[in-house]
Amino acid sequence: MESSPKEVVAGLLAAVVDYDIEACDRLLASAVADMEPLSLIRDVVSPLLREAGNRWHRGEFAVVQEHMISGVVRRQLSYALDRYLMNCAAPSVLFTTLSGERHEMGALMGAVLAASEGFHSIYLGPDLPVSEISLFCTHRPVQALALSVVTDPDVIDAPGQLAELRSAIPSPTEIWVSGHASSALAKKPLPPGICIIRDLGEFLDRLAALKSGSQT
Repeated sequence: MESSPKEVVAGLLAAVVDYDIEACDRLLASAVADMEPLSLIRDVVSPLLREAGNRWHRGEFAVVQEHMISGVVRRQLSYALDRYLMNCAAPSVLFTTLSGERHEMGALMGAVLAASEGFHSIYLGPDLPVSEISLFCTHRPVQALALSVVTDPDVIDAPGQLAELRSAIPSPTEIWVSGHASSALAKKPLPPGICIIRDLGEFLDRLAALKSGSQT
């Protein structure tokens, strides 16, 4: 009988407790193969990372255990992204994070979801300066730039970087910002054309609107 998402998460956390990285890889690879992408991200990967982070903050997981599960998730999601990209088409969406933002999982999860919906997801990893993001977009125009912000926006000067990006990247390219710190950014003055995405539903709505616009 197929395991429920909660059972998969529980199994993964138990494997982390035992430092069993092979079991982590096996369990998550099975989930990637068997589950719909949306359920995989929403019901397994997101709660898994959240609980692992909570346990680390409470001192129940060592740093190496938190790194272990992050590495497994990164590896398995990268495999999933490669698989979905075999059947991708336009429009193109670029996923990365701003300079100083080293939390990449939100961007990677978004790239996987978009690719599973037929988008050409371009994932460049985390912590890219504005100049490098705009350089890529100059040579390879994309329909949307999706950024994940988890770190306090003031610490990495996210408002300033976003203003620079909006000036450097052609206006037809939409700029989306999501992540735990996006709610704080929503309270700050941002240039027109910066879209704050508050939850997974809004992200999926944005993808649908982008696809619809490209087909008209």
